[in-house]
This record gives sequence, C-alpha cells and structure tokens, in this order.
Amino acid sequence: MGSVRRIVRWLWVTALGVAVLVLGASLVWRVFIRPPVEPVIEPESGRVVQLRVLNGAGVPELARRVQQYLRRRGFDVVEAANAATTVERSYVADHLGDSIAVERVLYAVGLPPDAVRRQIDSDLVIHCSLVIGTDWQSLRPFR
Repeated sequence: MGSVRRIVRWLWVTALGVAVLVLGASLVWRVFIRPPVEPVIEPESGRVVQLRVLNGAGVPELARRVQQYLRRRGFDVVEAANAATTVERSYVADHLGDSIAVERVLYAVGLPPDAVRRQIDSDLVIHCSLVIGTDWQSLRPFR
C-alpha cells in the first residue's frame, strides 16, 4: 500500500511539474515572443506618421516632390511611386483606422476632411497612403 501511495504522489508531482512548465512556456511565448497587438492606436504627440505617396496625376517626379515636402515636415514617407490609374481628386487612404494620422496628412497637404477613403488593410504597416490626383496644383506643396 505504501508503494502505491508513492507512485500516486509521484504522478501528481510530475503532472503538476508539467503543468507549470507548459504555463510558463505559454507566458514567455505570449509576453516576449508573440505579444498581443492592440487594435487601437493611442494618440501620442511625438509619434511619426508613416505613409506612402502615390502619383495618380501622371506628372513625372510628382510623388517624389511631395515625399520631400512631407519629410521636411516630420512625416516618414516610406515609398513614393506611381498609382495604378489616373485619379481626378487627391485623397488619403486610411489603412489602420488612425484618424489622427490621417488628419495630420490632410492638414499638411491642404486636403479637405472629406478626402478620406477607408481602405483598412492589416497587412500594411503604414498609417495611410496619399494619392495625388490631377488636382495636384491646388495642394499646399505646390501653392
């Protein structure tokens, strides 16, 4: 009878030890290796807005000129390229649902608040895209 108790006690200690190891590994995994991502971006006064500039007007070097303009104003423009099609009105495509970042871009280039298109894409790591249309001469960088 004594040996059966020892075996049962040994099994309980082993099971508890395995459970502690599994829970500890899970904690390390969730906190350090793959931490959860918050769906809401907290507004911070000193953060940098990341965006890309797309030339939808067909004017050579237009996106690069706007990229330089925005970089001088503290924006992190990660890409300046041509849009797939010609666009009549310039707009900002919101990729993360971050209205503060979008408003900062709108103000910087002089676009009205209704020039926003929500194109949420969690695969993109940028806040938004500025698509410059054929109305580019009315934008603040070109006034």
